[in-house]
Amino acid sequence: MYKTAYGNFSGDNWEGFCQICFKLKYEDDGYQEMPAWQGDLGIEGFTRSGIVFQCYCPDMEYNPDKLYEVQRDKITTDLGKLTNYQKELKAYLKNTKITKWIFVTPEYKKKDLVKHCAAKAEELRKLNNDLLATDFDVLVYDIEFFAEQIPIVLEFRKQKIDIDPSKTTEKEIADWKSQAITLVDHAINKHGQRVPKTSRKFDENVNLLTQNTISNFLNGDIMVRKWKENFQDQYEKFVKVVGQFEKKVENKCAVSDGTDNNGLYDGIELELREKLKESFTFLDDLMIDRLTDYVMSDWILRCPISFE
Repeated sequence: MYKTAYGNFSGDNWEGFCQICFKLKYEDDGYQEMPAWQGDLGIEGFTRSGIVFQCYCPDMEYNPDKLYEVQRDKITTDLGKLTNYQKELKAYLKNTKITKWIFVTPEYKKKDLVKHCAAKAEELRKLNNDLLATDFDVLVYDIEFFAEQIPIVLEFRKQKIDIDPSKTTEKEIADWKSQAITLVDHAINKHGQRVPKTSRKFDENVNLLTQNTISNFLNGDIMVRKWKENFQDQYEKFVKVVGQFEKKVENKCAVSDGTDNNGLYDGIELELREKLKESFTFLDDLMIDRLTDYVMSDWILRCPISFE
């Protein structure tokens, strides 16, 4: 299985995922699937404008060099089928000339793969293959070329998105704390009102909560920025939902008498998680948890959550 931010894929379910994306994205261009059970001709489908697709998912997660090698060899092998099966492909394509052969893979890690595609395109343009247009090109697409279709496909297949960013390091947290002293002071003050004053580890517990708040904020910020890049419409909805809910939080805090700050915090967190889960049904529960942690940390740092 190959792990991505949008789920784990094998060769078969990657092709199934891609086929739905192709049908959604290229419906107006007359996309036609090419099932392989009668023989693999080197393409998974084509459009009437001459774009053909070949899907490939590695069977495991490789280091960048090994991933490049297996993807390069797959491209070379399958492009060879355009020549080896020229007559058979002609029967399906008819008068359609192939303008682009697109290799669709979850991700690629070395730009050398793009160079290889360009070299193979130049090589094939020199052949006497009347399937190919004079400007024939070879391209590589990763999963994010289908960002618009992904939520639809995952909902259709009952899969959910979980964007799990790399964690911030202790140095990154320390650097951020040195530049955001006021926000850190807010967190220390508020967590100081949550930890019982009688606690023998009062300072240690306040520091622990503060450190977790900063970590949740920084990790969540990476996740949300990636979500924004790939799902702009859903991100904008997220901003609106959180912005509206923030007003309720401010009102709740304004009328609190300060006798149960932890109860107030836990109630806000629970209600926020339910609101996010209701509003974004295509997100995995783990991502809902991360979003909840991110928003709660933001409110602690900026002050929408306040205690008497």
